[in-house]
Amino acid sequence: MNNELIIKLIKNINLGELKEEPIRVTGGLLNRMYKVITTTGIYAIKHLNPEVMKRKDAKVNHILAEEIANVVKGNGINAVPALLFNNVALQELDGNYFFIYDWFEGKPDLESNISLEHVKTIATLLAKIHSIDFGNLKERCNLGKEINEVNWDFYIEKVDNPIIKELLIDKKEILTNLDKISTKCAKEIRNNLVISHRDLDLPNVLWDKNDNFTIIDWESAGVVNPCEEVIETAWDWSGGQEFFDIEKFKLFIKIYEENGGSLKDFNKAIYANFKNKSGWLEYNLKRVCRIECIDEEEKALGEREVIRVINEIFKFYDTMI
Repeated sequence: MNNELIIKLIKNINLGELKEEPIRVTGGLLNRMYKVITTTGIYAIKHLNPEVMKRKDAKVNHILAEEIANVVKGNGINAVPALLFNNVALQELDGNYFFIYDWFEGKPDLESNISLEHVKTIATLLAKIHSIDFGNLKERCNLGKEINEVNWDFYIEKVDNPIIKELLIDKKEILTNLDKISTKCAKEIRNNLVISHRDLDLPNVLWDKNDNFTIIDWESAGVVNPCEEVIETAWDWSGGQEFFDIEKFKLFIKIYEENGGSLKDFNKAIYANFKNKSGWLEYNLKRVCRIECIDEEEKALGEREVIRVINEIFKFYDTMI
């Protein structure tokens, strides 16, 4: 079914004649990606998650995210915005939505093997993105402005996976307390927002054989408190949950500040950062409960992510506080 849809899309936008069948590629926890080789070039076609695209403002947010990617690229940063067909980036076909990109031949870093040079590169890069003038995009962009708390009882009642149910029951009190503290801190630092990628973890930075990088997956781009993103990104580029290296974390923060980044909200941002983690956790709980879930593959992915994210939350706060 998916390959048939991809082939139909290729014909509709005149992307050339296929040289081989579209190849489903790994990577990404939200959308599905295909490598497509045609007579006009090599492309990455992203099939955007149909359940996410049903949300109010989803299309607007994705279109704005591509505008952000183009501004970043225009400021001399290696980014991969979606290609335009019929003067639009977001392609619609049979109720499905797609982005098409030029293929970049590169690989992401592994959490267990992040070099200090890459830590410095990404910290410098983040400071540069935070300094870009995006014009009126900041006022037009709503993604990142919301502050929500999760109804943990709702998911405890609805989830049918016994391991996840027990985990939620066991951690409910701490998650609830973190949510309340996070809400307070997030509101206090919401007067200081920048536009940024908002998901600059390892899989979204690809490195070619000459160690040149490019940034992909801009669909989460929006507004964020800079310290929130610095903490989240420094965590990821320090090895994260399994391979956290405090020296890499400190180096990331140091290089970011040396390149003009402000850390004035750092302490409150540690708690505010919970909103990002709890938002991703809730989305995966919706997958597990079949509230936003397209098939069994996605449900299984949601189950793995729920367990991983809950464990990461506790590792993060045990480390940071």
